[in-house]
Amino acid sequence: MKLYTLVSLVTAAVALPTEIKRADIVTVQPWIAAVAGDSRGPCPMMNTLANHGYLPHNGRNITIEMFGKAINSAIGWSSSVGVIPATGAFKALGVDAALTIDLEQLNNRTSGIERPASLARADDSNDVVPARVQAVLDDSDDATYINAASLGASRHRVELASPLTATQQSPAQGEAGFILALMLDGTVPAAGTEGADYTELKAFKNWVKEWLTFERLPVELGWKPSKFEVSLTDLAPINAAIKQAQADAA
Repeated sequence: MKLYTLVSLVTAAVALPTEIKRADIVTVQPWIAAVAGDSRGPCPMMNTLANHGYLPHNGRNITIEMFGKAINSAIGWSSSVGVIPATGAFKALGVDAALTIDLEQLNNRTSGIERPASLARADDSNDVVPARVQAVLDDSDDATYINAASLGASRHRVELASPLTATQQSPAQGEAGFILALMLDGTVPAAGTEGADYTELKAFKNWVKEWLTFERLPVELGWKPSKFEVSLTDLAPINAAIKQAQADAA
């Protein structure tokens, strides 16, 4: 279950990511677990940003602009990766763009913001299921990495148990693409990069497990924020590779 717009909305323009030269991304803010009374939702990234203090730790009273700033400050990606989907979420919830939301409001299937067939959560739950995370890792035969092919197999597997509509499949594949891109061993190719082979991209299993299980950026395992401002457009080919892999696994 994941904020449906987080990676499914893409811009039409194709642009190279911009190298970030900012001292405030040298270190990542410390992780503090959520406590009783804190608001958390179905999106691992949003919960992670709150756990690290890039969003209010209590997960409440968050503006659209705060989502964008948190994405940029925490992982180095373009603020549009936060702003564009947040704008869509506010609209789906019927919340004025000038107001705020709490993270728990994103767990709203009626509005279409969340869906079944998560890679990390049971249907209708905000709680991480470690066995589901481990199953994603086990879908890859590689001892160290997951990739587009294994994530396509993961999507096929979970959707056998929790079928999705065609409309829901795109954001579900986007969830998988976001995981691959954020935990990538290397740099996300800029959209339009000649010769880019998205089937060769791979993400560290131990990074993925740490992030999805604890909603914590795996800094102690070697993860670092991106040096380039990855955009939604840059993520689109990764999502497409996973979509093809899912079709191949069927």
